[in-house]
Amino acid sequence: MKVPSLSLWQKVQLKIQNHAFLRWEKRKGWSDYLPIYIVKCEKHGLYEDYPHGYRQYFQCPECLEETTK
Repeated sequence: MKVPSLSLWQKVQLKIQNHAFLRWEKRKGWSDYLPIYIVKCEKHGLYEDYPHGYRQYFQCPECLEETTK
């Protein structure tokens, strides 16, 4: 994944919280805009995601693929 250029504040958030807000995005089939974050997976590195479910968790696509094999 190509890492977007991050502000100093986003870099600090990524270091402390393992995620930082990037932008609002509306994709085909979505009813509204969702927040998109850059997230750090300890095993696979950086990826973009949006908060999932009631607990607002992030899901690494590579970790998910490993668990479904």
